[in-house]
Amino acid sequence: MVLAAGGRVVGRVRLQKVFYLLDRLGLESGFNYEYHYYGPYSANLAEAIEDATAFGLVNERIERRAYDGVPYSVFEQPTAPLGSQLGGLDQRHATHALVRVQRETATVLELAATIDWLKRVERVADWRKELVRRKGGKAAPDRVERATRLLSDLELDE
Repeated sequence: MVLAAGGRVVGRVRLQKVFYLLDRLGLESGFNYEYHYYGPYSANLAEAIEDATAFGLVNERIERRAYDGVPYSVFEQPTAPLGSQLGGLDQRHATHALVRVQRETATVLELAATIDWLKRVERVADWRKELVRRKGGKAAPDRVERATRLLSDLELDE
């Protein structure tokens, strides 16, 4: 998935949300998700990332934000040929989705995944109100609009 995303994914939250959204599109990763502070989260995926890093399948580099020094992960994958499939998705569909999600901030991905979770898993009727309750200032109207547009672009807006 890192390779299909252009060889680089910045941040653990982003990686979790990208996998969640691709699974919703049909990736069929086999990961199970639960709701956590940053939205849908898979402990299995976190373990798989650790394994992939330990075996040298994915490189993880820790960097720090310039303005406050908070660490974040940068995942990179050496160039290798891509197959015609990425899990249950054909490569073209997967690449289109990855290009689209890579244009968004990690916060917008977090909101999009949470909106999908609230609507599809928890079946919350007033998901906007619940989103604001859970996400506070992160759920600014412009970000929520970008998140809902992302879900629509991915055809996950049911």
